[in-house]
Amino acid sequence: MPSSYPRLLARTQGFRLGRPVRFTLSPDGRRLLFLRSLSGDDPVRRLWSLDLTTGEERLLADPLTPGTTTTAPSAQEQTRRERARDRSSGIAEYTTDKAVRVVAFTVSEGLHVALPESGEVTTLPARTPLTDARLSPDGAAVAYVSAGTLRLISVDGTGDRALAPPAEPSTPRALDLPGGLELPGGSDTLDGPEVTYGLAEHVAAESMGRYQGFWWSPASDRLAVARVDNGPVQTWYLADPSRPGAPPAAHRYPSAGTANADVSLWIVGLDGSRVEVRWDRAAFEYLVQVVWDAHGLLVVVQDRAQKRLRILDADPATGATTTLAEATDPAWTQIVPGVPARLASGPLIWTADAGETRHLTVDGVTVTPAGLQVSEVYGVDGDTVLFAASDEPTESHLWTWSAAGGLERVTDEPGRYSGHRAGGVTVISASTLSGRSVNICGGDAGTRTISSLELSSPVAPQVSLIRAGRRALRTAVLLPTGWF
Repeated sequence: MPSSYPRLLARTQGFRLGRPVRFTLSPDGRRLLFLRSLSGDDPVRRLWSLDLTTGEERLLADPLTPGTTTTAPSAQEQTRRERARDRSSGIAEYTTDKAVRVVAFTVSEGLHVALPESGEVTTLPARTPLTDARLSPDGAAVAYVSAGTLRLISVDGTGDRALAPPAEPSTPRALDLPGGLELPGGSDTLDGPEVTYGLAEHVAAESMGRYQGFWWSPASDRLAVARVDNGPVQTWYLADPSRPGAPPAAHRYPSAGTANADVSLWIVGLDGSRVEVRWDRAAFEYLVQVVWDAHGLLVVVQDRAQKRLRILDADPATGATTTLAEATDPAWTQIVPGVPARLASGPLIWTADAGETRHLTVDGVTVTPAGLQVSEVYGVDGDTVLFAASDEPTESHLWTWSAAGGLERVTDEPGRYSGHRAGGVTVISASTLSGRSVNICGGDAGTRTISSLELSSPVAPQVSLIRAGRRALRTAVLLPTGWF
C-alpha cells in the first residue's frame, strides 16, 4: 500500500534525505568529501570521498558498520542539531585538517578519525558526552566540548585533557596563577556553575547562525574560545507532555528584553595559558564571528540594538584589539554569512550598504555594481572570492571576483545556487524549476555530477512567477491541479 503524502513527506524529511551535503574540497582540488545517506528515506548520513580525477566515489565512514554501537546523541549535541534544523542521524558534521588528509567526526557518543587516502577509521577514547569535535589545522589533535569543558585529544588517542574547564559550583577558591595570568573577568576565583567554554550561546545559535564556540589558530598551537556565563539568563521550566509524571526541566532562555548570557573570548594555549581578548563588551555584547587565518585574528561584535557591527583586529599575544571596519544603520545591521574573510594576499573581504544595494568590498573598495545584492560569501580560493548575489529577486546566482579576472557570473539557469571552491574547482548546488543537482566544474574534475539519492515528490506544483502591479512585485502563483 503506497504511503500517504504526509507520511512520505515525514519519512523523507521533506524529500531532503539522500541529498549530498557538507562539502569539503582539498586545497589541490583533487578530492571532495561530503555527507549523504544511502537512499531517499534513509536518515543515516555517511561520509564519502570523491576522487575528482577519476570520478571514483568511496564510502569512508558508515555509522551502521557491524559492531558499531549506536546511541542517542548527547543533550548538547542534540541541542546543536536542533538549532541547525538538522533532523538526520549518523554523521551530522565533520572537520578536516588544512590539507584534508585527516577527518574528525562524532557518531552517537563516539569520536572518530578517518584517513581519506587509506580509508582507515579509528575511534578515540574521548570523554563523553561530547559535542563539536574540531580537528587542528596540522591534523595532530582534536578539540571537543564535554560537560561545558573544552578538551583536547591527540589523533593517536593519547593525551586527553581539559584545556578550559569551568569550576565545580561547590569549589570557589582563590588561585595563585603563574606569570600574571588571569581568570575570565579578571576574577581570582573559579567560574560559576552556569559557565561553559567552547559552546555557542542561545542567541548566537538561534539568531546569528553561529554554532561554533572555539576556533583553532593556523599554527595549531592555541585556540580562541568563547566563555559563556548563562547565570544572568532567566530560567524557564518546561514539562514533557509525553511524560506527565516527570518534573519540569529547567532551561535558560533569554526572552526579548531580558538579560543575555555574558560572552567573552579567550586565547587558550595548549599549555592551558589564557589571555582575554578585550573590547568594550558593555557596548558590544554580541560575539558575532571569529576568523583566525594566516594574516591574524579577526573578531566581529555587535551592539544589543543591532545598529552597529564592528570588525576588530585582535592580538592573540596580548588580547588588545583595534577597529578595522564598522557598519552602522539607524534601524538594523545585517549579519552577512561568510564575512569577514581575507584574500591569500591579505585584503579584507566585507560588505557595505550604499543606497539600496549591499555591495561586496575589498579593503573598503566596492567591487560589485549597484543593483546586485550580495547575500553570502561562500569562501576564498587564493585571491578569488565565491559569493551569492542577486539582481532579480526570484533568483540567487553564484559569482566570483578576483583582481585578475574582475567580476564574473558562474551560473545561468534561473534558480537559487550555493557553492564551494578550492584549488580552482567549484562545487555548485542548484535548485531550479527543472530540479536539484550538485555539479563540479574546473581543475582536473572537468565537469562532474554528484549522485543524489533523494526521492521525488509525487506532488509537483506548477508555479508561475509573475510581476504584479506598477511596482512589479515578484509573485509566485500556484493554482489547483487542472485549472485552466
